Amino acid sequence: MDKQPFGVLIIHGFASSLDSVREVEPPLKSLGLPTSMPVLRGHNQSSPEALRGVKWHDWMADAEAALRSLMEEAEKIIIVGHSMGGLAALNLAADHTDSVDSLVLAAAAVQLANPLASGRPLHVLAPLVIRLFKKWSLPPVFADKALACYDTNYHWAPMDAIASFLEFSDFTRKMLTDVRAPALIMQSRKDTTVAAESAEMIYKRISTPEAQKRIMWFEQTEHEMFHDCEKDAVVAAVVEYVRERCGLKG
Repeated sequence: MDKQPFGVLIIHGFASSLDSVREVEPPLKSLGLPTSMPVLRGHNQSSPEALRGVKWHDWMADAEAALRSLMEEAEKIIIVGHSMGGLAALNLAADHTDSVDSLVLAAAAVQLANPLASGRPLHVLAPLVIRLFKKWSLPPVFADKALACYDTNYHWAPMDAIASFLEFSDFTRKMLTDVRAPALIMQSRKDTTVAAESAEMIYKRISTPEAQKRIMWFEQTEHEMFHDCEKDAVVAAVVEYVRERCGLKG
């Protein structure tokens, strides 16, 4: 079977279910593009306990396996990554320059607002906190509070998984200059999970030519960009960008 020119890999975030990114898949499929939406290790299970002992290298391995599988159907891959999925997307772009066409980075978790994260007030206490606590609360965060009842993400995570997520963010921040792929960087100024400065950091540090990268700001939505009050605009922006990359008419 002949390969399609383009395929789309959709990668969810830390402690997130597939519901967190599911809204974007149908309109991309309707363009006739092969898509893949993998479950990263420890996710989409009945309990966050499934994350215990899982490391960021495992999440990267799962993302890379999904990329390689999709490459059997398409010549070039556009990666849509939300939050931690954005970290995976950036690393895949650096490691697979011939296969990754471009990136859509939605609230990519390069600079977390978490007080234990690098660049935050309690970062020096992170090793102590990680040793003292067994889990970290992750309550639903929506600008439209009425939508929180539909949230299927984990509402807490084991501290060892939190620690690995923080390490993943640190690692990715240091390798941004290795990324040369065209990129649409999407970020809400109201996001309390990923700091708004994350988008600017990515834009400034990736080696993508100026003409091939841009930031799209949202003013109302919280971190769950594909599920919150501006989801229609967010999904439409992704679809339009993918159309543009594939040379498809609107």
